[in-house]
Amino acid sequence: MSREEQAKVLKPVSTISKSAIENACITFRNAALGTEGDESPLETEIEDVTVYEHADFPGLQIAPGILPPETQVLWISQIMHQYMANPKHKINLQTDFDIEYPVSEDSGETEAPTPSLFTYDPQSTHSTPKNPETQKSLNMAQMLSRKLRWLTLGEQYHWPTRSYPRNGPTTFPSDLSTLVSGLFPHIRPESGVCLLYGQKDYMPVHRDVSELCERALASFSFGCDGIFVIARGEGELEEGEDPKKRTVAIRVRSGDCVHLDHETRWAWHAMPRTIPGSCPQWLAEWPAVKGDAAKRVSEKERKAYQRWKGFMGAKRLNVSVRQVWD
Repeated sequence: MSREEQAKVLKPVSTISKSAIENACITFRNAALGTEGDESPLETEIEDVTVYEHADFPGLQIAPGILPPETQVLWISQIMHQYMANPKHKINLQTDFDIEYPVSEDSGETEAPTPSLFTYDPQSTHSTPKNPETQKSLNMAQMLSRKLRWLTLGEQYHWPTRSYPRNGPTTFPSDLSTLVSGLFPHIRPESGVCLLYGQKDYMPVHRDVSELCERALASFSFGCDGIFVIARGEGELEEGEDPKKRTVAIRVRSGDCVHLDHETRWAWHAMPRTIPGSCPQWLAEWPAVKGDAAKRVSEKERKAYQRWKGFMGAKRLNVSVRQVWD
């Protein structure tokens, strides 16, 4: 569905101002790069963003293109480089493999970020199968390009039980939190579920029933376009209501945010398809990037990232940020 087609069923309900977006993105940039107080403007010219709500699904809102390109690249870099390199932020690979995480070469005089898993050569092996009889050893390209599916930030979602244990080992990253709260002040970020999709990957139909909090959820898209589907369950239609209104499909693009509130917060939803070849060119070559995301990258890291050039070109990253506890 094109933006023009979506406009026929999406009605404007609010506006997020240019100044709010700029302030949130600049604050995030400074927190991520350690440049607090830097008032230099963004590279991208920001405009007000209209938030649309679906006429048939109250609470299903979309803020198209709310994140400018430089913020998207930095967001991905923070998650995929810094936070994925912290074993306390769980990834699906930890279930079957003991992973050798990179160690900082810092002398100890300053606190340097932990090196990214992308500093490893794609053909090198830095993991051991927990059960060698059933699991084969994988090189880094196989692990990150083919097997990596999810990463959890902050309150750690426990996939086997689909629950959030209390008193988890990590808090939601403060830099990402300032960005989300700056755009959506009513959301207190406590947990983020990051899903990485390849061209053939999908998320089956499910409902979010684990959180005890009924606050809204903000779901950000990066990379290739995806098809987001949301539906009412059987028996949830009003008497005489058109059955066609039971299911809605929306094409989401890099930089968009889907905001779920009210009845849609607990609705059935899925991500059945990733659109091949739709990743923006300025993002497709990640992690070989320029701009803000490259400012804290050493020459050694820069050369290492060149070996992974084009990683995001065939990927889609979805980050759902939510408040877990009232």
